[in-house]
Order: sequence, then C-alpha cells, then structure tokens
Amino acid sequence: MLSTHLGIRWLRRRRAAWLALAAITLTVAVPIIVVGVMQGWLEVTARQARAAESDVVIVAPGVTSSNKLRDRLEQIPCVAVAAPYTQSWAVMSRTAGGEDLRANIACQVEGIDWAADWKLGRLTAAALHAPPVTDLSAPPLPADERGTGFVTQTWRAATALAGLQVASALGGMPISLPPYQRPRPGVVCGRELLYPHAMLPGEEIQIAVPNGAGGTVGRITAEISDTVGIGVLEIDRFLVLAPLPLGQRLGGLQAKDDRAARLSGWRLSAQPGAEPHAVARAVVQDTGLRALTWQDLRGNLVKGMEIQRNIGALVMILIQGITVFIVYAVFSTMVVELRHDIGVLRGIGARRRDIAGAVLWAGAVACVGGGILGWAIGWGVLAALNPFSRATGIPLFPQDVIYTPEAPISYTWWIPLLFIVTMTVIGLLAVLLPAWRAARVEPIDTLREGA
Repeated sequence: MLSTHLGIRWLRRRRAAWLALAAITLTVAVPIIVVGVMQGWLEVTARQARAAESDVVIVAPGVTSSNKLRDRLEQIPCVAVAAPYTQSWAVMSRTAGGEDLRANIACQVEGIDWAADWKLGRLTAAALHAPPVTDLSAPPLPADERGTGFVTQTWRAATALAGLQVASALGGMPISLPPYQRPRPGVVCGRELLYPHAMLPGEEIQIAVPNGAGGTVGRITAEISDTVGIGVLEIDRFLVLAPLPLGQRLGGLQAKDDRAARLSGWRLSAQPGAEPHAVARAVVQDTGLRALTWQDLRGNLVKGMEIQRNIGALVMILIQGITVFIVYAVFSTMVVELRHDIGVLRGIGARRRDIAGAVLWAGAVACVGGGILGWAIGWGVLAALNPFSRATGIPLFPQDVIYTPEAPISYTWWIPLLFIVTMTVIGLLAVLLPAWRAARVEPIDTLREGA
C-alpha cells in the first residue's frame, strides 16, 4: 500500500512526470493509427479477394455441366452454394458497324450462372453499376445508362416494344411495328477494363479466344450491358462476365454431337463458421476433384500485405523503444529531486523495496495510463480520418493503390493491446535503474547533504 500511495503521489506532483506521460501517449497513439490503417487495408483486400474467388474453387477443366454434380456438392455438410463457371483468356475488340477496329484488349472471360453467383456472394448490389471513371467515389451508373445484369439496354427496349405489341393486340388495336434486329447478348465488364480504353456500356464488342494456330477456339459478339467493381485492381482490369452458355461457346466447351456441355469448374461458398481448407478437404474426399481455397488462388496478394503490416508494426515498436531514454531521464530526475524525501522515509522505517516499488508503481501508472490515453486518441483520429477527407475534399490515400474511395480502417482489439503492453514493458525497463538508485539512498547521506 505504501508503494502504491507514494508512486501515484510522486507521479501526480512532479511536472517532469507529465513529459513521460505525453511521450508514452504519443508513442502508443501513432502506432495505433498507422497499423490501424494498414490492418484495415489488409482486411479489405482479403475480403475482396475472397469474394472474387469464393471460399473454395474446384478446378476441373472439362467437367460436365450437370445438376447431379451440383446437388452432390451442395449435399456436402460444410458447402452452402455451388456455382458453375467457365474461364478463358481472350482478346476483346471494339466493333463499329460490324467492322473490327483492331484495338485488341486482353481480358479474362468468365461464363457464370447469374443467379448462382448472386447466391454465392460474388455479385452484390454495391459492386454493380460501377462508373467507368477514375474516381472511385463517383455515384453508380443511372438506370438509363446501363443494362440489368446480362440484359442490355437494347434488349430491354426490344422487350418493351414486344410487350407493347402484344398488349395492343390483346386490346383489339394491334400495332404493326417495323422489323428490328435481334439484340446482342450482354456481358458485364470490370470498370478498369473500360475506362482506359474510353469504352462505355451500350457499346458492341467482339471477343475471341485464339487457338495458337492462327484461328480461334471460339468467338462471340456481345454488347456491354453493365460494369462491376470487384474491388481488386488486378481483377477489374481484365474481368468480363458472360452468360454461362456464351462462356462455354467461347471456350469451346459447348455441347457438340454426343458430347455434353462442359465447365472449367465450380465455385463453392462455405457454411457460416466453416474453414475453407476443411471445406476443400471434404470436397476432395467426396468427389476426388481438385479443390483450392481462395487463399491458394489469391493468397500471395494478402500475404504481401500481411508482411507490410508486420514490418510497419515492427518499425512502430522500434520507435517506441526510443521512448526508453525519455522515461529513464524523467524518472532519474524525479529520484534526484526526491532524494531528501526518500532519505526521510528511509529514516522513519520505509524499506528499500517500498521505495523501489513506489518508483516502479509510478512508472507502471504512467505507462498504462499513457497507453490508454494513446488508445483513445489513436482510435479517435482513425474515426476522424474519413470525415475529414470528405469535409475537405482531400483524399488521404491514393485510390489507385488502395483501390477504395475511403481510407480502410480497422479497430482490431489486438493492435492497441500490443502497443500498450510493449510500451509498459519498455517503460518498466527504463524505470528499473532509477528505482534501484532510489532504494539505495541512505538516510545519513541525505542528512549530510542537507547540512
């Protein structure tokens, strides 16, 4: 009790102690801010990469497109949804009046079942209708500038005309409309694939998969129906989503003669709480097909950011280590200033361990108190970053690097705990020598000094 009382009293009454408290607060707040943003960046990237690939991907080129296999996959206990897909690297070119403009653009075409991918979670309302511009905070495309999924603007207008013709016939006043060309099938393109080439929804494109011998495996002509922003730059700059039959035709996987239509594989979402690697093992055991998790396919991107975060945290800890000199200097000065008082306390019976404990208590209170204050300041600054950016119109981080209109922020509990514990350990190490010196003060020496 004596050590606690003396430590808090000394800390409160010595102005020099406030310098140590301020240094500790700053060296906890700054790392929380820096690592909080880095962790937020990591979490956003991991979430986007997982959504882009789904939890588990079955890579089985040539597997037949059958509902029996879908049912079998969805009966595996830890699998929630199974969605078929085809995947082909292709060359896309803009067409005008049927004439190829020879502006070849590399792209990755995925044939998907729209409803299944929606249930899978790969397609979301927030990801669709992304404007093909460089400003990620721009509002979504209005309805009159885009299609609806694979239904293009042209197809939507043709459907409306056909409906008008049917309604007029039912009403007894049939309308005779001139013949119109059947609309092209629609595809959804990644926003980063369009704006560098000044392309917009509504334009007609041609996509071909070369066969390596001067010909093509498959070729389709389609209309850009809509845009999608998965949130990963390296995906959005190549991605083209097409209806599954169109993707099968492009990749030469369509039904032909006595051969059934084929797929590149299946994407699976796991049941809540299921670990992707456990799901992949269950799929392999049940079907014998090759199953990869999203970490296997996109893990390098996330691991690279984990390394950056870990390096950032290490640098912040090393910066915290510099505080040892400030804390040591403050508490050494405190012990010198309190030398007479310590001598009096020793003279009236205070033990050495009581004096050393008082100095250590003062250091612990400064470290923990400064750490908690730094925690509050750090999270407060993190909470104010995006409102400040919106209010001033100043982007704090480059969008083309982070690929998000706002600073990604994480309030993960272990970040402040790590830096508070580290600062407490560093602070107590810095106080050890002043505490030992305080405990070595002899009453007779202080009396002689006073004389």
